[in-house]
Amino acid sequence: MTFPSAEWAQAYQRALNANAAYKDAAKAWVGDILLLVRPEDPNAPAPGVHLVLAHGECTAATYHADARAVASEFVYEGPPESWARLLRHEVDPVKAIMDGTFRIKGNLAKAMRFTRAAKELVETAGQVPSEP
Repeated sequence: MTFPSAEWAQAYQRALNANAAYKDAAKAWVGDILLLVRPEDPNAPAPGVHLVLAHGECTAATYHADARAVASEFVYEGPPESWARLLRHEVDPVKAIMDGTFRIKGNLAKAMRFTRAAKELVETAGQVPSEP
């Protein structure tokens, strides 16, 4: 299935809710995050998946064909080729922020308290079949 898409978002939500390691790592987390694919052309749509997360559960995973106007506590964004590499586990999600491959917007102090949960989010995303 295509990443991002409505089909992928629903499969990801099911996989995330079945992940005991994520449930444990995120039991104190309440918030939302937008996984945004930043297009090469700044005028092109920026597709994304908006996740609503609470206490180790994903209560909603919504695909948006152009997600730039979606309000979210956190936005994790990168170009299409970087998303493909991330989903193939070729890059570490935290190191990718440090080296500029991805950008994160939001309360970084809160995000840093949940790096294990963030890694589980990415591990789970990589388990969902996807094509760029």
